[in-house]
Amino acid sequence: MSSVTLRHIAAAATLVASLAAPASGLAADPAPQAAPLTLVGEKTSGDTTVILVEQTPKKPWETPEWAYPERGLTFFPEGPGEGKDRWAIGGIWQIAPMFAASYRRGLGSGFSVDARLQTIIMLNTLGAGAQWAFNWGPFSFGLMAHLDGYFGTIGKVLLSSQFNSTGWGVLFDPGAKVGLQVSSDTWLTLQWEAYLSLYQATNLGGLVISPKAAMWEGYGFTLVAEYSPKKQGVVYYGVSLYSTRSNYPVFFNVDYSPKHIVYLGLLAGYEF
Repeated sequence: MSSVTLRHIAAAATLVASLAAPASGLAADPAPQAAPLTLVGEKTSGDTTVILVEQTPKKPWETPEWAYPERGLTFFPEGPGEGKDRWAIGGIWQIAPMFAASYRRGLGSGFSVDARLQTIIMLNTLGAGAQWAFNWGPFSFGLMAHLDGYFGTIGKVLLSSQFNSTGWGVLFDPGAKVGLQVSSDTWLTLQWEAYLSLYQATNLGGLVISPKAAMWEGYGFTLVAEYSPKKQGVVYYGVSLYSTRSNYPVFFNVDYSPKHIVYLGLLAGYEF
């Protein structure tokens, strides 16, 4: 090994040791952890070689403490990793409280598929869809689309009622997401979803009423926080703002007027 190489090694070791030493010089105080050093260059003058380095602390989202959960998340655009999946159960308040369940599985290359259910017995929605996401710096962006079928009834559930009304149809729900990790264990996702009714009909005591055409039902914004302190199970909670026709999501309402109503929604649950 050449003398120049030995001098390089010795100089680098001396520099690292001096940077890691406590500023106070007290032996009782632990030495602060030095930030990673990056070699910038070197200067040689005779028998002396000066190595130039600079400290480059990592960005928060690049540290192990901020690592993404191994199985991913349900709402965050990035979703589960390839071959990973998440089950989630919870509740959603949208005009009325409903039980909600969902399943999402990662396919790789940013793609994932999912299925979701919302029900309060008298109103039920079941759908499936796909999502694609990509990262840009600390942000995660996603595009999604779902196809949902629904069925609702009044009268057959409320046995004391003489009113008999049922509604059914198919919805197409495209949307977009943007997510950001705000701490080592919390992720925020802002979601926009549109609602397009491909077909809907309502049976009022034997009289079937249908607009006979696709209808723009409106849209909703949802802000969701996912909290996972141990990077395993995940607690989620959020709030939604909707602007929809008055017959959405109560599909047995036959008011097909273009007038829209604005209302709030809530959601919360747990991801396995």
